[in-house]
Amino acid sequence: MAVTRKRCENLVCFLLIIPLVLFIVADYAEAEWYNHGGDISNSRSAVGEFKISRKTVKNLHLRWKFFVGNDISATPAIANGVVYVPSWNGYLYALNAFTGDLVWKQHIGQLTGLPATRTNVNASVSRTTPVVAGDMLLVGIYGAGVMIGLERLTGELVWSTTIDSSPLVVITSSGTVHLGALYVGVSSLEETLPANLCCTFRGSMVKMDVRTGAILWQTYTLPDNGGRLGGYSGAAIWGSSPSIDIPRGLVFAATGNLYTAPEEVQRCEEEQNNQTTATGPDRCIGPDVNFNSMLAFDMNTGRIRWSRQLGGYDIFFFACLVPNNPDCPSGPNLDADFGEAPMLLTIFADGSVAANGPLYAMDADTGAILWSYNTGATIYGGVSASYGCIYLGHGYTVGVGLFHPWTRGIAIYAFCVF
Repeated sequence: MAVTRKRCENLVCFLLIIPLVLFIVADYAEAEWYNHGGDISNSRSAVGEFKISRKTVKNLHLRWKFFVGNDISATPAIANGVVYVPSWNGYLYALNAFTGDLVWKQHIGQLTGLPATRTNVNASVSRTTPVVAGDMLLVGIYGAGVMIGLERLTGELVWSTTIDSSPLVVITSSGTVHLGALYVGVSSLEETLPANLCCTFRGSMVKMDVRTGAILWQTYTLPDNGGRLGGYSGAAIWGSSPSIDIPRGLVFAATGNLYTAPEEVQRCEEEQNNQTTATGPDRCIGPDVNFNSMLAFDMNTGRIRWSRQLGGYDIFFFACLVPNNPDCPSGPNLDADFGEAPMLLTIFADGSVAANGPLYAMDADTGAILWSYNTGATIYGGVSASYGCIYLGHGYTVGVGLFHPWTRGIAIYAFCVF
C-alpha cells in the first residue's frame, strides 16, 4: 500500500439499489459524465442532456473520429468539453469533445514506471473509465494493483498508490468520488493460475484521498487467509463504479465468485451436493464470506453495514473450464459474478442482476430481497435507467457465456414503476 508523491502545483452481473433519495449530487454536474456510471448513483443516465431526444436522435451524425491504433478499453469520461479515454495501446487520451483534437496523451508505463501488464498486451494499461474529481483525473491500472492521480489539464502524474501488492492484482472498477474521497474496488487475475498456485487474493473496497492518494480505509470481502493457500480467496469487486447513498452514508458494491475455499468447506459442500434434499441456508459457509454478494459499506469507517449473498455456493478458477478436471473443486462452479455495481434510483426498491440471469430488487437499509426476476440467460452488460424504468438485455455467447449451460439471450427487458 505504498504511496509515492510527485510534484503537484496546479481517477457477470449487476446491482440496482433504489431507495427513496433525491438526486442531490455535490461532486457531479448533471450534464457531464464523470465515471463509468456517469454520477455517484451509477445511474448510467445523462440527466442534464437535452439536445438528444426522441425527436432529434435521427439527426445524429459523425462529427469527428480520432484514431488511437488499438482498441478503446473503457467508457470515456467527459468534463468541461474534454473527453478522457484509455486504450489497450497503453495510452490515456484527452480529446476536445467538440473537434476531436488532441489535448494531451500520456503513456501510462512511461508516466508511472510500472511494468508491462501481465496479459497479451505489452504495455501498462488502464481498462477503467477515468474518474474526474475537480482538477484531478483518477485512473485504475490493469495489472499492477495501482491507482494514479493526474493533473486533469496536463495529464502529469501527481501521485501513485499501490492498493494491493499481491501478485496478479488488477483495478478493473472505475471509482466514484464524493467529498474529496475516491471509492474503488479491487480485483485479481489469480483464478487463471494452475491449481497448485491458486489462490490467496481477497477482494476489497478502498477509500482514498483524492489529493494525496492516501488509503483512508480498506475493507476485505473475505476472512483473512494469512496470505497462504488453502483458505478463502476471490470475491473480487471488479465491475463498473460503486454507488453512493448520501442520506444513509453508504457505498454499495457487488462481488464475484470464490476462487478457493478451505478443505473442510469443500468437503461439507460435497456432502450437501450428495443429499437428496438440499439444505438451506448453506450450513457450510461461515460469517463474513461475501462472495456473489451485495454489500453496503459505511462511508466513514468502511464497516460492512449489511451483506446479502445471492445464488448459493460458487467456487471457480480456470481449472474448472476443463470438464471433469480433478483439480476443479466440488461445485457448483458457476462463475456467476456480479460484474456491475449497484445502481441508485429515486424510487422505493432496489435491484441487481447476475451472470446467470436473475434481477433482484432489494431494500437499501437492510439488503432484504423485495422481488426478483429470472431472465433465464447470462446478463453480461449493464443496466440503463430512464423515465421510471430500467432496461437490460440478456445473453452473452463468448467468454463467460460458454462456461455455463444457460440459454442464450434473445430479449431486452424493461422494468418500470408505473
